[in-house]
Amino acid sequence: MNLDFKKTLKNIFLPMLLLFSGAQVMAMSLDWSGNYRFEYTEIDRPSLDDPKFRKAYMLNHLSLSPKIIAADGVNIISKFEVLPNDQYPGSQAGQPFGRRIQRASGSPTSKDDSAIANKRQGGSTFEVNQLYLNINQEYGAFVAGRAPVDFGLGISHNAGNGPFDHWYDTLDMVGYKVVIGNFSLMPMVGKTYRYSVSQGLEVQDMIWNAEYNNPETESAIGIFHQTRTGSSGVNDAPASLLGNNSPSTNPNNNWNTQHINLYLSRGFEAVKFKVEAGFDSGTTGLLTSTGDEVKLNGYGIAAELDFPARQSKWHTVLRTGLASGDNPSSTNYEGFHFSRNYNLAFMMFHHPMGRYDLFRTGAQRSPNRLNCTANPCGPYALDDALDEETISNAVYVSPKIDYAITDKLDWTNRITWAQLQTNPLADNKGTDVSKDLGFEWDLGVTYKPYERLIWSTELGLFFPGAAWQGAPGNNFGKGFTYGLSSKVAITF
Repeated sequence: MNLDFKKTLKNIFLPMLLLFSGAQVMAMSLDWSGNYRFEYTEIDRPSLDDPKFRKAYMLNHLSLSPKIIAADGVNIISKFEVLPNDQYPGSQAGQPFGRRIQRASGSPTSKDDSAIANKRQGGSTFEVNQLYLNINQEYGAFVAGRAPVDFGLGISHNAGNGPFDHWYDTLDMVGYKVVIGNFSLMPMVGKTYRYSVSQGLEVQDMIWNAEYNNPETESAIGIFHQTRTGSSGVNDAPASLLGNNSPSTNPNNNWNTQHINLYLSRGFEAVKFKVEAGFDSGTTGLLTSTGDEVKLNGYGIAAELDFPARQSKWHTVLRTGLASGDNPSSTNYEGFHFSRNYNLAFMMFHHPMGRYDLFRTGAQRSPNRLNCTANPCGPYALDDALDEETISNAVYVSPKIDYAITDKLDWTNRITWAQLQTNPLADNKGTDVSKDLGFEWDLGVTYKPYERLIWSTELGLFFPGAAWQGAPGNNFGKGFTYGLSSKVAITF
């Protein structure tokens, strides 16, 4: 067989050379970042009673965020999750060890779909949660697409940028950020739902965010104002917003609510403080059985005092705050829910605990989990839930003390005391519950051998208060329990 060397070079080697050289050029315009996380969690007695509903699991997850630099100041940014959690879609919790895509029903047809006989875990799909255009200019920046939302301490709007954050906030938006010195103003229009391309059946956000940030004095002031509207045809507000009032047969009205968050921070030599407050108001369009419309009327506040270590190996941070709770005897919904990423108390404010929905957070739970309107809610899948609990209907004080054993190893102690804001059984006269939630002591070590690698191991000791027993007739348990968490994160 004759071989034409010039023809071979032209048809094979030259295209390969151009391909690889083109890949190199493209790599110069593509910036990758992300976070790999592996974690183990164990809680001995989530029910605080018998049976224990004990749970122990491992999570494995990778978040990737490529940024395409199309031109100077023009970026296309996306983010997707590798091995997402199919029980918590729209999260970055990660897939539990041993989780497989299960067959719909019936007996296995081969060893490939058999839990016992299979030799591989099977594949998994990507979950894309961000894709947006960012154009930076001299006096501002334009954003369009599905982008992260973050503000202040993150009690309401939290993008989930922490190394161990399981949740995130995003929004399909178009906005422009105007920057004048230390001041910025960003109006945004967002869509959270659209039934079709036709106009009408949609949920829309009108947002403006104004901030002043002075790094020299470590001071910042911000306001985040959000108005959400939705027509009656798409108003699917959860029934838990009705409290104990059964829904009527009347159709829902339009949703029209306002959500305002205020942020203030200031740094001094001896102390740095940050505070954020959130307020919910407006009409939900939901009607009770008596025809009364349910309105939002919740509020929350979080404050952090940071005492810099300076030359000392000791570092102290004090966190305190409160979140209003829903009164089940009223028509309105007074509950306020912190973001599930707000890190406070390993068990009490992260994992569902006890025998009923004490914090009345059913409205923010995964649709695959609790959506309870009974009073009180009965036992539920405590052993089958991740850290989907949050701060609500509670006031708390949580001092944290760190000690730097070495430059790479820290020892941490945190004590969180809390009590209820509103009696969740207020409509049952004579059956009031205690407001004492007890306290939790979390102690652990954090090892950081490299700048982008962190290993944190934490032991939690939870001493529940009398509130977990419920009403005198319930007599639920409030037994001591403990939890263990060990997790590794690598950011790049």
